[in-house]
Amino acid sequence: MITGLDIRRKIVHLSTLIIPFGYAILSKEIVLSFLIPFFLCYLSVDILRHLHPKFASIFQRYFFGKVLRENERLNLMGSTYFLFSTIMSILLFPKSIAIVSLLILTISDTASGLVGKGIGRIHLFKKTLEGTLAFLLTSLLIVWSYPGIDRFSGTFAALGATLIEVLPIPLDDNLSIPLVSGSIMFFLRV
Repeated sequence: MITGLDIRRKIVHLSTLIIPFGYAILSKEIVLSFLIPFFLCYLSVDILRHLHPKFASIFQRYFFGKVLRENERLNLMGSTYFLFSTIMSILLFPKSIAIVSLLILTISDTASGLVGKGIGRIHLFKKTLEGTLAFLLTSLLIVWSYPGIDRFSGTFAALGATLIEVLPIPLDDNLSIPLVSGSIMFFLRV
């Protein structure tokens, strides 16, 4: 069942589409000149909320505290990992691969969550088969339709990202999905 909290989290997640869309029209240098300082500030806030109880209380009340998952209360937020993996993807991969990796993370992860919680019935690890299929299908749609992406490597990237998303790996998928899918597209391209 999809809750109001799930909807709010997915809206925040989809709002990050501004980064790959912005990168599609702007240079690497311009995007990184914004993202790196923003990430450093964001990381500082994320760490400070763990070290300073009064700040943690303010953060919980006025900022993202209401949409945090239980594991994010004790660790870094998924959005911190997202910003780091975004910067790394832009630095490591050609533009089209970085953009597609970020689109997979943003769109496919959102589709997976909504379908899995909305109609998911068959459990697969801590996810649902229906959500996993939604992730795979949207990933394939992205890699097959984005210009400049080799379909062979893109297909394997979609499969790899799907495995990373569904397997109970103790690494935040906001970090692993774009880096795994980008690496597969980079190293398998023909």
